[in-house]
Amino acid sequence: MKISLRGTVIFAMVLLSFFGLLTILSSQSEASAPYYLVMRQLISFAAAVLLMLLCSVLPFSFFRRNAMIFAGGFLLAVLILPFFGTRINGMCGWFRYGTFSLQPTEIAKAFFLLGLISVIKNFKKEWSSFTAALGYTVLWSGAILIQPDFGTAFIYIATFMLVIFISGIRWRWMAGMIMMAAAAIVCFIKSHPYAIKRLGAFLNPHESWHLQQLELAGARGGWFGSKLGQALWSNAYVPLPYNDSAYATLTETIGFAGAVLVLILFVILLAALSGMAVKRTLSENARLFIAGSVVLIGVQTLLHIGVNLSLLPPTGLTLPLISYGGSSLVGCGILLGIAMSASKEGNEKIDR
Repeated sequence: MKISLRGTVIFAMVLLSFFGLLTILSSQSEASAPYYLVMRQLISFAAAVLLMLLCSVLPFSFFRRNAMIFAGGFLLAVLILPFFGTRINGMCGWFRYGTFSLQPTEIAKAFFLLGLISVIKNFKKEWSSFTAALGYTVLWSGAILIQPDFGTAFIYIATFMLVIFISGIRWRWMAGMIMMAAAAIVCFIKSHPYAIKRLGAFLNPHESWHLQQLELAGARGGWFGSKLGQALWSNAYVPLPYNDSAYATLTETIGFAGAVLVLILFVILLAALSGMAVKRTLSENARLFIAGSVVLIGVQTLLHIGVNLSLLPPTGLTLPLISYGGSSLVGCGILLGIAMSASKEGNEKIDR
């Protein structure tokens, strides 16, 4: 039986979310309420699937027409976080009411991408498109860095660079932007002591307690894992095992073989999205959105796994569809739903 690309996306999303529930349950097996986070994530999963299916049946033209309204609303939410948000682990990135919390930057990814494409296509001259898109991205990434959340800001910037490249804008415009980004990274690291410490820990991993726990958790998993309920390292030593360290927890629980299977599922998901993006019948806006969704999910996945394997400096990023967090899961569902909607878009005339 032949499965469509959209069916493959849904299949991969559901299976990865299942592994996410398994990871969260494993990380909480020694907790006083081991099913609490799992049940909350299960509710978020139901909401994510519902929103994904809803977005997939809405015409992409609806999202394209209202792109700046959506993007503006979420940008406003990010901008007011320093005044009304809640600070967790040194980052002011959540709105909280009782036990309910919302991380706008996770849900906003699809709408940031819609707004970016709209900005690029609203200008006829190449330099105007690039300048406007750069200003739009700087505004978003600057608001995110105030929290501060360097990892998410990097994902937004990486998405901007790829969308610019795919849209046909020449790379000569990128030289100045790359220099500015490098300067901004240096300034950020110098002005935030914790960033310097994390970079030092990466360069000297044997002196980093954090990285050592990640390595030990993965090593303890062996080939086939320590099995559910026996992930000792993830329950006792790994920091945030259900979130920032989810891949290490997953590796300890289901071993190298299971961790590779999860990687394969991510490859299948991204390959299906890429297959949608190269369809000849797509409008340019639709193609750019689907390609951008590949970057948003792919870059965050690589960063999270790279950190958990001690290949990159530590940074607080969730693993899409797997880490605990309703905002991240719902944001992925919306992104995938709009991508599936875009995959049905034809070569219609695009207003510029």
